Amino acid sequence: MQAKTKTVPYEFFDPVYSGSCETPIDTEFNLPDYCPDIQKLLKCRAVPEVSSYMISGDTLTVDGVMDVRVLYLDGKGDCVRCAEFTKEFTQSVKLKSAEEKAVACVQASVLHMTCRAVSARRIDLHAAVSLQILAVVQKKERVTTDLEEESIEKRGRAFPAHQAVNAVCHQFTIEDHLPLKNGKPPIESILRRDVCCRITESRLSEERLTVSGVADVAFLYASAMDNTVLEKMTASVDFSQIIDCAGAEEGCVCDLRVVTGECSLTPKEDDVGENTGVSVVVKVFLLAFLYKACEVEMIDDAYSVDCPLELRYSQSAFTQIHGVHTEVLKKKCSLQVSGEEITKVLDLWCQQDSVQSACDKGKLTYRVKYTMCLLYGNSQGRILYVEKQFDHTFTTELSDMEPGKSQTSAHTDVWEYRITDKNTVEISAETAATTLLYSAHTVKYLVSAGSDENAPGFEKRSRFLLYYAQAGEKLWDIAKSRRARLGDLRAQNDLYEDTVPEARALIITNKG
Repeated sequence: MQAKTKTVPYEFFDPVYSGSCETPIDTEFNLPDYCPDIQKLLKCRAVPEVSSYMISGDTLTVDGVMDVRVLYLDGKGDCVRCAEFTKEFTQSVKLKSAEEKAVACVQASVLHMTCRAVSARRIDLHAAVSLQILAVVQKKERVTTDLEEESIEKRGRAFPAHQAVNAVCHQFTIEDHLPLKNGKPPIESILRRDVCCRITESRLSEERLTVSGVADVAFLYASAMDNTVLEKMTASVDFSQIIDCAGAEEGCVCDLRVVTGECSLTPKEDDVGENTGVSVVVKVFLLAFLYKACEVEMIDDAYSVDCPLELRYSQSAFTQIHGVHTEVLKKKCSLQVSGEEITKVLDLWCQQDSVQSACDKGKLTYRVKYTMCLLYGNSQGRILYVEKQFDHTFTTELSDMEPGKSQTSAHTDVWEYRITDKNTVEISAETAATTLLYSAHTVKYLVSAGSDENAPGFEKRSRFLLYYAQAGEKLWDIAKSRRARLGDLRAQNDLYEDTVPEARALIITNKG
């Protein structure tokens, strides 16, 4: 005898790759003839950027480029120069299975780097790029909700969850022209540049996802009027995208991630031949995970009052989304220099920022790490550089929520700064964090129940038992161990809860 089962589908995102891989980059760069000799290296800044990625069979291939800018002092020691070059990289990773409809999110960062001037004209660079990769495919698990067999008693359970609707990866390019503002002098060369994309609004409608955002652009450049003068420029470029997304509707939860890919900032000449603006090209990657709320019902145990049963189980992880939490984490930190007097801040920026989050006892804890970089002038007119890493912890109370896990994306930037004494700069940093709060529970449930047709059944005879139950004992366990009908046990003893409320004698009868 094989009991007929009723099932319903539960859809989920199955990771086919979740982790990081390392790509080594070793290169040397000879200064072009128009660049002056290197007297002293100040800072080597390498920014890896993803150009494209593609899944074919069981392989994910990532192509990218590392933008390298080496700030150094020329022979006179009073002018900051920049040696600029790029280095392409490619990395392939094996997925755990070949999936046609897999989507991926890829982010690149520098794991470690050494840069040195081996001569006045040559730079050696040794670095490792870390690629953080999440690749998923949407799958379906059929969950048993009922067993159709009169002699079988079954135990069901139900709990709230969220099931997968769709995962969409969307790529696009931003192109714009940014004129210099506030009467700034023309550009001779760009020494440092940062581009960061962020989402300002997202909206779900029938089969569509609408995303609005901003690409924040900041750069430091040497003036064409006087190359010893450094100027800073900031601007923002708006973008908006409408993405086809099957299954999307207003009530869905959207875990939306944005990754800034390959960028270029190129000085742009005006009608008189002066570089009074920059052309901006930014590759943007959007990844959206869509979920919808559901009630999961399943059968997790069974027994027969007639014969022994062979039970087969399976288990799956079920996700419950508690919400998306956004927060700006503010912190003041001090950057000191020893034995020098800071007379002017030439440039100040944040790099290598990372945020880790954890949930425990209704609290969300962030650990924020970043490096503050300072380019400054001292009282003797020399240009110097210093950097310092900071490590902060923030805790937020989560009202009416008990998530077990969190997934955070964040970006840290300098909000403001001031020179507080002759060798200290006080910096106000802000970390904009967006966190998906969720729980993931692995639940065991029944797949099939059956008995051997040739096996003897239980002896059928009328029985009257008196069982002394302890407080808190489960009625299901009592009925199952004595092959009694659960409904009869409840009715005969006036029990309406799942457990025995107090120690007492129970009547258990089996009809022959």
